[in-house]
Amino acid sequence: MPTASERPTPRRAGRPRADTRPVVGDPTEEILAAASRLIGELGVSGTPMSRIASEVGLKQSSLYYYFRRKEEIVAALVARANVVPLELVRTITADGGPPAVQLYRFVRADAVALCTLPFDINDIHRIAQRDPVEFAQYWKERATLERQLASIVRRGCAERQLRKVDPKLTALTILANDEGAQNWFRNGSKWPAGAVGTYLADLVVGGLLAGTEHLPRTRDAADKLDAASSAE
Repeated sequence: MPTASERPTPRRAGRPRADTRPVVGDPTEEILAAASRLIGELGVSGTPMSRIASEVGLKQSSLYYYFRRKEEIVAALVARANVVPLELVRTITADGGPPAVQLYRFVRADAVALCTLPFDINDIHRIAQRDPVEFAQYWKERATLERQLASIVRRGCAERQLRKVDPKLTALTILANDEGAQNWFRNGSKWPAGAVGTYLADLVVGGLLAGTEHLPRTRDAADKLDAASSAE
């Protein structure tokens, strides 16, 4: 996936709409919003460019003026989706606190973010795996996220807050758990996203703590840091 500097510059307005509505400004945001909504409902493979064009009232030829192919739309959506966990782990690390608390905050917030994402992250992964050149930036950012998360786990093990585990494998497992929660949450959940995030954080961090009796204190400390971060 191209970097921000490498991605095609959004085309200017000027292509006519199929429904005669005037194009005011750059419709890129409207296109991405419609694509995100449709992909969330139909999946990536089930969302043709013609359907996206129809959703925003553009002729299909006009849509190609802004995005040459569907993969460019997906790349733009993925670029935004990657911002959330990367910024999350950076903020949590900057806020400080014990590694176990940082891990708890990440798992809870990442699970919530994924559950409320308007499209299936697994669809993105399948496309990114088929086209590693187009999505090179995606995998680079993903590797950065894995390293930062593994670093938190490694410090937790070194400080004996966490059991002795493989930091990299643990980081991968945590991300897979969060993404797995999104999978069943999207199929209909009687639990809100916040409850899912907290429950998953309890299970993951509770299973990693050197002493499971420390989980309530870890959760409370995470709550306080989250509240302080939200107040800023």
